Amino acid sequence: MKHILQRPVPSRFMRRFKDYGLPIAILMGIVFYPWLSLLSGTIPYMIVCMLFFTFLKLRPRDMHLSLVHTILAAIQIVLALGSYYLLSPFFPESVAQGAFNCFLCPAASASPVIIGMLGGNIAVGTAYVLLTSLGIAFVGPLLFSLVGDGSIPFWESASTIFAHVLPIVITPLILAWGMRYTLPRAHSKLCKYTSISFWVWIIALAIIIAKTVAFMAEEPASEIPTMLLLIVVGLMACLLQFAIGKILSTIFLKESITLGQSLGQKNSSLAIWMAQVYLNPLSSVAMAAYSIWQNLINSLQLMRESRKQTQNNNRKTHKLYGTNG
Repeated sequence: MKHILQRPVPSRFMRRFKDYGLPIAILMGIVFYPWLSLLSGTIPYMIVCMLFFTFLKLRPRDMHLSLVHTILAAIQIVLALGSYYLLSPFFPESVAQGAFNCFLCPAASASPVIIGMLGGNIAVGTAYVLLTSLGIAFVGPLLFSLVGDGSIPFWESASTIFAHVLPIVITPLILAWGMRYTLPRAHSKLCKYTSISFWVWIIALAIIIAKTVAFMAEEPASEIPTMLLLIVVGLMACLLQFAIGKILSTIFLKESITLGQSLGQKNSSLAIWMAQVYLNPLSSVAMAAYSIWQNLINSLQLMRESRKQTQNNNRKTHKLYGTNG
């Protein structure tokens, strides 16, 4: 009896910590950005680690492109061009370019991690990361020529984008699949520790937010009015894409997670680089703000999912002990 009463205490503490870990990470990133931003070089390695544990449960035969991926990609392009031409007559060019970049940006390399934590379809999300990462290398320079004045040669631009994105996604995918077929026992054991992705994500999130805040803090004070517009643009673009993705996910996948994350969660570091290369550098503030907004949304979703799981576990425990006694 004593053992039964004591057992829930540590698990309750861990659930509480899991509920509030992401908001705490965001707060830490904002408050301690001068120091945490210095660790930004570790982010790609953390993403590789998170994706490796996420991909352990992904089977190769689950990976394929479908009609919904084409629909999502088309929506991104239409929203990108539409927002630019809608805003450019009324706002500074950097604001219209910021909106364009927020919509065109490819899916975040870490989006399959959040999809997995929320109980979505990791295979669909991973396929979209690969599609948009490859597609932006070829379509991006062409579309940016319509709204910006970047002068980097096409193949140099494409190879830079490839080098920036693909190794982060492909490396953990190959490692996880290689282990599945060559070291099945080790693979099976590691599958029990996929929750490691969450704890790595807490650390990575604090550093990502710190890097974003440090980037925005470097902008001159004279640009504050335009920066405020760009922050609002980032918020509107973020909410719109998450909403559209969730609606489409409900229609095509009968759940609201996967396509919402695929369309709404963006590779912000790549987008900031693209803005600085092809567009007015100030426009990158929209994507920097987008990074904060999307992580706030992710935090709220993960907190809600954690509480839902806690309630389900409590019901099961109550049913078990209630039945037994």
